[in-house]
Amino acid sequence: MDQIEDPLIEGRARLQTLDFNASLKGNVPQQHRFSSTKLKNELEQYDSQEWSKRINLDQGYFKYPSDLAQAELHRQCHYLQPDKEFLDSTDATECPCCKKQLRRNRVSTYFVDLYDYLSNEYGITIPLHFTFLKVQLFILTLFFLVYGIFFILEVKYLCGLDLKIKCKDPNFEFCDQCQFSSFYSFIDLGTLQDLLKNYEQNENNEPWKWKYFQFAAFFIFLINIFMPFVYETIIRYNQVKYWDKEPVNHLNENKKSIYVKHLPYKMTQNEIHQTIQRALALDTNKLIAKKSFLFEKEASITELVYVYDIHEITEMNITRERQFLDLLVTIQQIKELKEANMIRTFKPEQIRAYQTFTIELLENLFKQQMKELVFQTNKIKLYLKNGLPFTNKILIKFASPEQRTAVYLHYKKTWYQNLLIRYEVLKQEQRELKAKQRVSDTFEYPENAASSYDSQDHEQDTIAQAKMKEEQQAPTILAQLQDDYSDKYIEQVHHQLRVQRGFRVDEVNWENLGMNTLKRFQLRLRTLIITLVTCVLMMGGFEFIYVYQHNPDMLDTKSKGNLSTTQKVLTYIMTVLITVFSSYATLTILGNMAKSRRITYSDLEENIMNFMIFIQNILITFFPYIMTIEFWDGFNRVVPIYDLISLSLSRLIFKDLYHTIHLRHTKYWLQKRKILKAFNPMLYFQGQLNQLMTPPEFPQRGRTLAIFFMTTMASTMIYFCPVLEVICIGFLIYLYIFDRNAILTHYQIDKKFNLEHLSYFVKAFQVIVTPMNIYMYMRLFWGSGMCVYVGAPLSIIVVITLIFLKRRIVNFIVFSIFKQKKKMPAKQFVERPFFESYNNHFQNLRIETLTEILAKIYKSEKTMNDSVSSEI
Repeated sequence: MDQIEDPLIEGRARLQTLDFNASLKGNVPQQHRFSSTKLKNELEQYDSQEWSKRINLDQGYFKYPSDLAQAELHRQCHYLQPDKEFLDSTDATECPCCKKQLRRNRVSTYFVDLYDYLSNEYGITIPLHFTFLKVQLFILTLFFLVYGIFFILEVKYLCGLDLKIKCKDPNFEFCDQCQFSSFYSFIDLGTLQDLLKNYEQNENNEPWKWKYFQFAAFFIFLINIFMPFVYETIIRYNQVKYWDKEPVNHLNENKKSIYVKHLPYKMTQNEIHQTIQRALALDTNKLIAKKSFLFEKEASITELVYVYDIHEITEMNITRERQFLDLLVTIQQIKELKEANMIRTFKPEQIRAYQTFTIELLENLFKQQMKELVFQTNKIKLYLKNGLPFTNKILIKFASPEQRTAVYLHYKKTWYQNLLIRYEVLKQEQRELKAKQRVSDTFEYPENAASSYDSQDHEQDTIAQAKMKEEQQAPTILAQLQDDYSDKYIEQVHHQLRVQRGFRVDEVNWENLGMNTLKRFQLRLRTLIITLVTCVLMMGGFEFIYVYQHNPDMLDTKSKGNLSTTQKVLTYIMTVLITVFSSYATLTILGNMAKSRRITYSDLEENIMNFMIFIQNILITFFPYIMTIEFWDGFNRVVPIYDLISLSLSRLIFKDLYHTIHLRHTKYWLQKRKILKAFNPMLYFQGQLNQLMTPPEFPQRGRTLAIFFMTTMASTMIYFCPVLEVICIGFLIYLYIFDRNAILTHYQIDKKFNLEHLSYFVKAFQVIVTPMNIYMYMRLFWGSGMCVYVGAPLSIIVVITLIFLKRRIVNFIVFSIFKQKKKMPAKQFVERPFFESYNNHFQNLRIETLTEILAKIYKSEKTMNDSVSSEI
C-alpha cells in the first residue's frame, strides 16, 4: 500500500489527513487481481517444483528459509547486557530488522547508576523501581528496630525458654497465649497491652515500657499513612532532576488532540472546522464562547485521522500468512520425498502422520493449498475494494493546547449524558448488526476455494453497491442542515458527539481503537462479570478456610494441642490452596482484561492497577485481617493470629515464586528451548522466528504491585508478629538482587510504562490503603491514650491535607528545600504524528507486502500473459 497521506494546503494551512478508503476503495492494482476463471484452471496444472523456482523470499518478514543466527542477533539486541559469548562471536552492530543497537559496553550488575545508564533512552521509571525497593527496605528495617525488637523481647520475657516447665505451674496463666512464642515470637496484642499497662501501674517495675510501646505503634502508623506521600515526593524529585532526559516531560501531543466518537456521518475537514467554530460561538459559557476566535484561521487543525475497523482484515491476513507458510512446507516435503525418500520437515500437528505421506497425496494437498491461498487473497482484495468499515470516530490534533481545551470543555458531558449516548449508539449498532446479518445471509463469501472466483466477484460487487447506497443515505437530514451551520444542526451534532482527551501516539492500540462499540461493550461486560464472580469466590474461599479452622471442635482440639497429623496437613493444604486459587483467579481476570480491547496502553494499565490494588490490599490483605480481628477475636486470642500468619506467609512465598518463575518469561524460555532443540529453518518466516525469539518485556507493573503488597503486609503484620516482617525484608532483598540481574540479561525494557503510570499507581494505592491503615491502628490501639488524643486527630488532618495541598507541598519540598531546577533538554523531542503511527501500523500488518509477493509468483512468465487479460 502506498503512503496514505493527503496534505491539503489552504492558504497557509497544511492539514495532514489519513483516510484509508480515500485511496483504497474501488482501487485495486492490475497485478493484484486474482479472480479469473482462467487463473483457477491454471492452478490445476501447476507443478510444485516449477512453482517453487519462482519463489524469491530473501529479505524482510517473509524471508524463507529463516536464519537462526539472524534471530539470535535480534534477540541479543533487545538486552541491555547481551551474552558475552555472543558478542565475542559476531561483529554485528545492530539488528537488520528493527535497527536496535547491539550493546557491547559491559556494566556492573549491582553497582551501575541506573539513572545515568537508562534515563536517556528509557526514562527513569526502571531506576525508580529500585529506589522504591531501597526506601521500603529502610522503612521496614526501621520498623523492626523501633517496634519489633521490643515486641520480641517482651514475649521472650513473658514466656521464657522453659515454656513446658512453666505451663505445669498452676500460677502461670499465659500458657495458651505463649504456645506459638518459640518460633514466631508473638502473643496476642490484648495480653501484651494488659501486661505493659500493669507495668506502668506498678512503680517497682518498668513504667516506661507502656509509653514506649505506644510511641512505637504510633510511629509505625505515622510512617504508614505518609508513605504514599513519600513515594510521590521521590517521583517528583527525580522527574525534575532528570527533566531534560525524561520523555514524558516533553511530548505533549495528548495535550493538543481530542478523540471524537459517534460522528453523525463522515464529515470533511472543512465541515469539522466550521462546526467547531460555530458551536463555540453559541456556547452559553461566555469564557468558552470567546475562544471561537481561535478557529478563525484555517491552520487550527493540524491532523485529522479517520478511524476504521481493521480487525477483520487483520484476521484475514493472519490466516493468509499461515496458509502461505503451509504451502511452502508442503513444497519442501515434496522435494525431500523425491530427493531422499524421507520427510524431515513437518509441522507439529503432522508428527503422527507425516511418515505416511506420499508424493501424490502431497501434490494434491499442494494444489488445494494454492486454491485456498488465491481464494483468501481474492477475499482480502474484495474487502479493500469495498472499503474498510468507518467507525464514526476521528482523532483531531489542533495547533495549540488552548484550542484543544476550548473544544473539550464545550463538548464535555456528564457521566449520565455519556451513558445515554452510549445506550443510543449500542441500539443503533445492534440494528446495523442485524441488517448486516440479513445481507450476509443473501450475499456471503464462499466457504471454500472450490467456489467460482467470478461468482465471488459478482456477489461482492452487489454488496459494494448496497454499502455505497447506505453511505450515501447516512447524512440525510443532518447533512442538509449543514449547509448554513444552523443552530439546529449545531445542537444535533453536540447531542450525538462524545469527546475525550487525546492520547500519546505511542500508546494507542489502533486495532482496538477501531473496534465496534457493541463488541467492546460485550467484552467489558464479560470481564466485569468474571471479576465480580471471582471476587465473590475469593471471599467465599477465605470464609470457608476460616470457618473450618475456627469451628468450636477444631479450636478446642487445637487449644489442647491434640491436632492429628491429618488435620494439620489438611489445614496447611487448605491455606496453600486458597493462596493458589486467589492467584489463579487474579491471572484469569487479568487475561480477560487484556481481551477487553482497551483503546490505549494507559487505559488498560490503569484499569488493571485499579483492580489489582483493590484485590491485593482489600480482599487478599485486609479482608483476612478484618475476619481475624472482628469475627474470631484475634485481638485477645493467639490461635486466629497464628492462622493469619500462616496464610500471610504462604502468600509471600507464592508471590516470590511467581515473580521468580514469571509466567511470561517461563513461556518464552520454554518456547525458545523448543525451537532450538530441533530447529528447522523451513518451518518459519524470518519475521515470525524473530518474534518468537524476542525476549518478554520487564513486568514493571507486576513487580511494583508485588513490592507494595509485601511492604503493606509487613507494615501491618508487624503489629502482631515482627518475625514475619523479617521474612518480608528477606524477600524484598531477594527481589532487589533478582531484578537488578533480570533487567540486564533476562528482559527487554518496556518503554510504554512511564512516569505517569507509576504516579497513577501511587495515587490509587494511597486511596485504597490509607483508610485501612487508619482502621488497623485505631482498632488495635484504641486503649492507648496516644491513639485517642494524637492518632485520630492526626489521621483527619493528614487525609485533608493530602487531598487539598499535596501537590503544593511536594513542589515546595522539591523546589524550595532540595533546590531542584528543570533543565532544558540537549536533544529535541519530536512529536510523532498520529497519521504516521496509524499508517505504519497498517503497513506492519503486511497485507500489501504479501499480496505483492504472491502477485509476482502467480503472475510470472506465461501465467501472467494468459490470465491477466481476462481480469476484471
